[in-house]
Amino acid sequence: MLGRAADQARRLDHGWVGPEHHLLALLAEPSPATEALAELGVTYDRLAERLRSRTGDPDWPPPSYDGKGLSPSAATYKLEARAEGLALAWGYRVPEPEHVLLAMVYEDHGVTGLLHHLGASQPAILEALRRRGVRVPEVDPPLYRPWRGHRRIEVDEAELKRVIDLLIQQHPPGSRWRWGFNWLPGMPRRARVDAEEGIDLDALLAQARRPAG
Repeated sequence: MLGRAADQARRLDHGWVGPEHHLLALLAEPSPATEALAELGVTYDRLAERLRSRTGDPDWPPPSYDGKGLSPSAATYKLEARAEGLALAWGYRVPEPEHVLLAMVYEDHGVTGLLHHLGASQPAILEALRRRGVRVPEVDPPLYRPWRGHRRIEVDEAELKRVIDLLIQQHPPGSRWRWGFNWLPGMPRRARVDAEEGIDLDALLAQARRPAG
């Protein structure tokens, strides 16, 4: 699963492997999952074109492929773990494309937002899979909603732990405002922390940098 996604990342000259590349790999081969997405207007060519045309943030340019190894994002590990859990729970040793797609449906950001903007909502995907006899979870997914504003900071590895501790303390998962982080390429290790407008990341970083006691 990761190898096929990495191949798609290289084709796009991307220097990382994320859930969007897993989605491309899924769409590259026929399956009930591919059929369900095509019914909703999501095809390989359409997704690839959207990913090529995304300019991103000029102040935080994404890494390009340098001909070496590709680092999976944190979201990739979560996606693969969720897909493997679904597969094992239903008697499969290896995730099928439908498990990978369901793993995407049952998140509330990232590739779910990409699918949403391509016209495929989470409920619509579930219904399209059901029509093809695919088993889906009995619980509803957390529905995607766009982020409300965007704040960003860049921190080193030691600062990241202190910032994350404060975020968990002040804005635990499931609270009003959302946040996340990802490692940046290069050494020494640095990370990018993103949050909705309601979280003052600059104030949190200043608090994290204060001497203990």
